[in-house]
Amino acid sequence: MKAQRIIAAAMAGAMAAGLTACGSGSSTQTTTTGAAATTKAAANTTTAAASGTTGDNGAIRVAWWGSQGRNNSTIEALDAYAAKNNVTFSYEYNSWSSYFETLATQSVGNDLPDILQMSTTDIINYSKNGQVIDLQKYVDDGAIDISKIGKDALSGDYVNGALAGITTGVNTVTVAYNPDIFEQAGVAVPDDTNWTFSEFCSLAEEIYNKTGIPTEIPFITEARWFVESLVRSYGVDLFSSDGNSLPWADDSKVSAGVAKAMDQVYKEIQAGVFVDPEVMLGWSATEDSYIATGKSAMSYMLSNYVGQYSKVLGKDLGMLMLPKADDGTTSGMYTNSNMYWCISSNCKDPEAAAKVINYLINDEDAAKLILTDRGISLNSDIRDMLAKDDSVSSSDKATLEYVNKVNSVVKGVNPPDPANSAEAIKVLKDDYQAVCYGEANGTDCMDDFISQAASILPQK
Repeated sequence: MKAQRIIAAAMAGAMAAGLTACGSGSSTQTTTTGAAATTKAAANTTTAAASGTTGDNGAIRVAWWGSQGRNNSTIEALDAYAAKNNVTFSYEYNSWSSYFETLATQSVGNDLPDILQMSTTDIINYSKNGQVIDLQKYVDDGAIDISKIGKDALSGDYVNGALAGITTGVNTVTVAYNPDIFEQAGVAVPDDTNWTFSEFCSLAEEIYNKTGIPTEIPFITEARWFVESLVRSYGVDLFSSDGNSLPWADDSKVSAGVAKAMDQVYKEIQAGVFVDPEVMLGWSATEDSYIATGKSAMSYMLSNYVGQYSKVLGKDLGMLMLPKADDGTTSGMYTNSNMYWCISSNCKDPEAAAKVINYLINDEDAAKLILTDRGISLNSDIRDMLAKDDSVSSSDKATLEYVNKVNSVVKGVNPPDPANSAEAIKVLKDDYQAVCYGEANGTDCMDDFISQAASILPQK
């Protein structure tokens, strides 16, 4: 079983990375002249990345990771900007893992692209290392307009007092469900404002017993999002505000509550109510998943994925807030900055780069192209426009409505993850998967995570 798990986990690497990064995507690296608007990402034209930084060949280098759909829509939006503003872009996009490998190489040679898409985990290190600049100056001089966003909404964008990036949009987590399967089972959609994890499991059991249709294991490739929702339902954050610790590490009630939920997961796997972990870890694309093919009743996922899975399914999935721990005292929901637009310290014309970022976060035409792929816009006018636009799909509109609902029960946006957190989160993922395979129990998982996080997270 353990050997098979290692093989399955390796096969699932691309999908896990994609989920972590909000889109796995093509590994093609393309350089495109934006003003010409003739070379599309779909053409897979590969050329050498532009050497140097802005000014060497007049091009503003923009880099991101993502799916082919993200590549196409981003290039289309930037080509439109280039045509109107007489500028030229070169585009450098890649898969999640290859993207950061490339950035690491470029950073050694002081050759980072001008505008970078940055993750919530990596922005801290890039900011502390001086590889991305403080954008406050460009907010103050109006190059980046946050009047429809507000400083409070950008609380997660600051690293040690510096505005390290501008959030592309906020995202959250959801239990996506198939309404047709609920109807087939004759079960009602639950009230998600105060439900518990045991109630979620009972619902999955009822549907399985009536239809034989299972539910997917909650976040098997990203245990952090599962555990964070449970921890937060006790009124505490996953990480301390200074990033040095787990603020609940000494609270046995919290760790015991999370352990109980993990043990419930294993129980449901054993009963067939949850999909076999071997099967789920073998999925490498959206089209493989049971929720996208009508074979699963419910699935924990990021809210901006619901449209993508609904498209494959051919009908809209419903969205529920995540259940709290059985003895949790509040909703465990939260919102995160999905990712950030940053300007590298190599950029020779940061003012021009700042204006591009302003366009990406505030322009309605750009928003119609990019939609919710990088999260739900923080710009209130953009959100209202998309909600009313007839060209926006029903699933994208549902995601907008859902994030508004979540915002009514949460306070602010999570700060960037602390330094070294990725290593601690990997420990949690590995331990959680061990529970799913019966190689450990929930208490083992929590004890190991708490112990290792204490030595991994930066010390005061």
